[in-house]
Amino acid sequence: MINLKKIIRLSFLLLSFSCSLSAEVKLATNPNNQLQGWTLTESNLELKVAQILPDQNRAFLMARGFPKEIANDIAKSCVMQTVAKNVADTKNAKAITIKLKDWQIKIDGEQNEKIKGVKLKEIWDSEWKSDDIATAARIAFRWATFPTEQTFEPHGDYNWGITSFGLPPSSIFDLNVVWYEGENKKSAWIHNIMCAEDK
Repeated sequence: MINLKKIIRLSFLLLSFSCSLSAEVKLATNPNNQLQGWTLTESNLELKVAQILPDQNRAFLMARGFPKEIANDIAKSCVMQTVAKNVADTKNAKAITIKLKDWQIKIDGEQNEKIKGVKLKEIWDSEWKSDDIATAARIAFRWATFPTEQTFEPHGDYNWGITSFGLPPSSIFDLNVVWYEGENKKSAWIHNIMCAEDK
């Protein structure tokens, strides 16, 4: 007699496996500076995370009035350029919503795997005393960072900004990207992302 529970469980596993196979991730290296970028294409989402050198981040932040110590703390927390686009081109395509608070970072440790969230701009802002950073510098930081939550309409709506993954330079991690197409929650992993070296 066929066990219905086993069939359902096997069907679910096969469905999960086929969904994970459909996610496409491409790794590219910039020939001019050797920085790497990972592009995930899944369903109607195209998402790219690309290395930025800590020195680039320091220079950007200090030019906007950040004290050297705070600029250095941010620069050494695995800041990457993040670009998201809704590539849907059909008439009834749905909007895509990204909420960075749903993203998960998996770090392979010596003892146990650790899972943590992205270091959001709101977390950074709450760590700074009111007299540490000028208002103009705080505004520049908010505008430069990838939105904590944003909805992207079909037919090419996109945005970009920096995202802090809160890890030391040269760390390697897996990123679980979570998004919503209409009411449907979706996710896909980008494996072996490497934070830029602090040269």
